[in-house]
Amino acid sequence: MGEVFASAMGQYDNVGDTVLRRPFLRALRDAGPLNVFIGTRSDEYLSALGLSGDERLFRDSNAWRKAISREMIRGGMTYAFNAGEIEVTRPYAAHYLRLAPLLAASKLRGGRAIHVGLGVRRPTRWIPAVRATLRLCDAVSWRDDMSRKVVSLGTTAPDWAFAEGAPNDQLDQRAQDMSRSSLVFAPRYNGIQPDDEWCARFAQAATSLNLRIVVAAQIQRDNPVAEELARKWDAEAVLWDDADHSRQEHKLRLAYSGARVVVSERLHALVIGATEGAVPVALGTSPADKALRTIDGAGLAPLYITPTSVDDAILDALTTASVQSGKLATSVRRARAELDEMKARIHALIA
Repeated sequence: MGEVFASAMGQYDNVGDTVLRRPFLRALRDAGPLNVFIGTRSDEYLSALGLSGDERLFRDSNAWRKAISREMIRGGMTYAFNAGEIEVTRPYAAHYLRLAPLLAASKLRGGRAIHVGLGVRRPTRWIPAVRATLRLCDAVSWRDDMSRKVVSLGTTAPDWAFAEGAPNDQLDQRAQDMSRSSLVFAPRYNGIQPDDEWCARFAQAATSLNLRIVVAAQIQRDNPVAEELARKWDAEAVLWDDADHSRQEHKLRLAYSGARVVVSERLHALVIGATEGAVPVALGTSPADKALRTIDGAGLAPLYITPTSVDDAILDALTTASVQSGKLATSVRRARAELDEMKARIHALIA
């Protein structure tokens, strides 16, 4: 069994970036000795990666590249591309092309490469360069069908973050728990900012469903807009007041565990909420938005409201979501089964 190399780089203040990488690293750890690139990420970021202490951690990029090159030439190693979202710019495509000769040399020596659990932000003219490199991989999988179609290569599987959260039996129990009476709204600091009229309509819809609004900051930079909305709605605010990802994730999961619905433009606010029993409703402008297509790709109901939705549209979406806890539990269970299959596929490739 050869060495496994994977990057775990993500945003330093984004719980979603550690939640999705934790099960990804767990799947790889079970397949062989694990080497992880963490760069300058703090111990607070690492707290939520589920590291066992047996991994070899790399902070220096030069040392990381040298170790990969050495193992690829030696043969038998596995290179795992980082999970998450990719922005296919010219520099990003150039990075893939630089890897291609090493991946080809590694393949000749019994090495493996996997590219699973990713999504493409949007189509660009550099996609063909990425596709050429990915043809050297032994497994290519995307977390939404649009990404698969854009690259024209690979399969689909749910985002890795669906593997986390409340166990299946707890999700079933929460689906029957009618005392869960809150609605979590997780805003994005640089995203859609609903106007006062929309906020009033949203609050009225929540009130008509007897749902208490809770505003949650999914990342630290969301704090100001979360506080503003909480004041506007006279709602509880769950803010990012601790750099430790593990503790912050625990706070968020506690809020979602008591909610029937979660509304957000942020993908992993919806995913974390769903894995705690809150039915996700994406805030967006079209079905092509990242959050909605990734939720849809995991088999969950593609519910969304727009920043221009009128009263009936908001109420209809929230009403539909508020009675779908049972369907949600079934969908999350199915998504987790698909991820177990992906994990088994990775192990079969690497063994």
